[in-house]
Amino acid sequence: MYVYDKCLNENTTLEKISKLQNENKYLKDEMDEESQKFIQTISVLKREIEFYKNNTDILNREIKNLKKTQRRKLFTS
Repeated sequence: MYVYDKCLNENTTLEKISKLQNENKYLKDEMDEESQKFIQTISVLKREIEFYKNNTDILNREIKNLKKTQRRKLFTS
């Protein structure tokens, strides 16, 4: 009876180990997938920031030029 219990216990332990290994593999795969999504999101956000930064610079130059033009008009009229 003891040998049978020991064998049954070992099988149960091996099953648990196998189940945990499978779960671990699944979680690692999920983590890798989420990491890739996160990296892609960061990349998109960086591009967006650069776009708005450049756009802001262009708009600031245009505003500055318009102000200069308005001042010139005031002084020349």
